Amino acid sequence: MKIVINAASAKIGGAVTYLTNVVRRLPSPESGNEFYIFLPSETAQKMKGLTDNIKLIPTDIAHAPSWRRLLWDQVELRRQLHNLRATVLFSTANFGMWRCPVRQLLLVRMPLYFSRTYIDMFRPRHSLKFQLSLALRRWLCCQSVRWADVVMTPTHAMLQELRAYVECPRPKALVNHYGVAELGNGDVAQTPLKRDPSRVCLLYVSLYAEHKNLTTLLKAMPLLNRDQNQKFLLKTTVNPNWEAASRMLTQKDDIDLAGSQDVAPWVKFVGPLGQKEIEAQYRNADIFVFPSITESFGHPMAEAMAYGLPVVAADTPVNREMCGDAAIYFSPLEPDELAQAIHLVATDPPLQRRLGLEGQRRVRTIFRWDKHVTRILEIAQAGTPVTNSLL
Repeated sequence: MKIVINAASAKIGGAVTYLTNVVRRLPSPESGNEFYIFLPSETAQKMKGLTDNIKLIPTDIAHAPSWRRLLWDQVELRRQLHNLRATVLFSTANFGMWRCPVRQLLLVRMPLYFSRTYIDMFRPRHSLKFQLSLALRRWLCCQSVRWADVVMTPTHAMLQELRAYVECPRPKALVNHYGVAELGNGDVAQTPLKRDPSRVCLLYVSLYAEHKNLTTLLKAMPLLNRDQNQKFLLKTTVNPNWEAASRMLTQKDDIDLAGSQDVAPWVKFVGPLGQKEIEAQYRNADIFVFPSITESFGHPMAEAMAYGLPVVAADTPVNREMCGDAAIYFSPLEPDELAQAIHLVATDPPLQRRLGLEGQRRVRTIFRWDKHVTRILEIAQAGTPVTNSLL
């Protein structure tokens, strides 16, 4: 079987994390499968030591205008499928091929197209050009869903948001949770507040974007640090000074807030970082905070749970699906509630242990890359999800 993976847009963030982990778990040549992966040149350069049945095909189409990318998906990639004699196309980033000549699995992973929270909070504040672009991309994604043979989302919550805009019946819908690399130590959750309990290290890992809700977390910091006996330091890769953050509505407000005298002493921006550096941040943190208001999955929450960190997360359907009983939740736009939740975890060692151990249990049983890839291969071979995977 020849499987073509279209990951041409996997340049940064979760898209690269996803592709890297999937490629590492593709079966060996003995399986009889061949994999042809279209991906950005800069991403291809980071992938080493692959088996002979995995062929990387670098392309720079992700850096081209949107209309050229659309033509590439529909015309050039179609020609490549023919030349490679492909059996299956796996489209990994929201947009698929219309009237695809082979069986097609489409991964829908962009929550901003379908999130009512994002659409209500941020869309009206953007330019008309942005709003039209968002609507067009949502329409193209919905058309891709209609043409795909199987549609996959990383969470049930993401699937429900998608279904509000396009029919996605049970026979073609599949929820397939992502996995987590083996990051944490098995005994991490046994030692709450690993360092000085009077100085608590909070961690928030993600790339900066308006829906990441850094504002609420920054507003909570002065509330947390009123107590002279316990201080809270936030380290975060959600950096409003990042060069790609300039188009975000919240950038100026977050920069101003972070620089204010009652916030600046307690916040350290440390990113964006490479994976090894991020792992060091997890090891040195006490509590993981995730105020993001909309996600399709939320890799950082899963990574934090792998390290046994107690999690404080915004109360959203995706975050609850991810963390279950391994987190304490707060109303997403309420700094007071966020501060109270963090303080509760910081002052309750048994709660810290319980959250940490439950998070590690969830990672071991639910979020596994080998299971994720196995289900993709089942779909590629059978054409439809196996019975117990249908929703």
